[in-house]
Amino acid sequence: MAVVLALARGAVALAAAAGAASADGLTAAQLQAAGWTCVLPAGETNLHCRNPASEPLRAGPTEVTFLEFDPSVATFLEIEHVIRADLHHGQPCNGTTAEYQFLPIGPGYYSSHDLTRP
Repeated sequence: MAVVLALARGAVALAAAAGAASADGLTAAQLQAAGWTCVLPAGETNLHCRNPASEPLRAGPTEVTFLEFDPSVATFLEIEHVIRADLHHGQPCNGTTAEYQFLPIGPGYYSSHDLTRP
């Protein structure tokens, strides 16, 4: 299990460093076996996986980072960073020029799909 969690951390770092939609073979099934929660949210096309220490958005955490996968072939696609609406003050996504998009989930959140953050 520790190996899979280390691999997941490595996948985030690899995707961030390379800016590519590849996590060296990491799959949603590996994350689920390590205790991660993976769901296909209503109206979404990507499988969203969050680590066991994070809360679901409806619970109201301040922020959550998801690893997203193509649900048909389970390949890693991207990283999504989500912050609660009360913490969003028009700042760009993690130091980039991209903008957060509003998500009307739970107390309200803003979402950023950003592969360049450390």
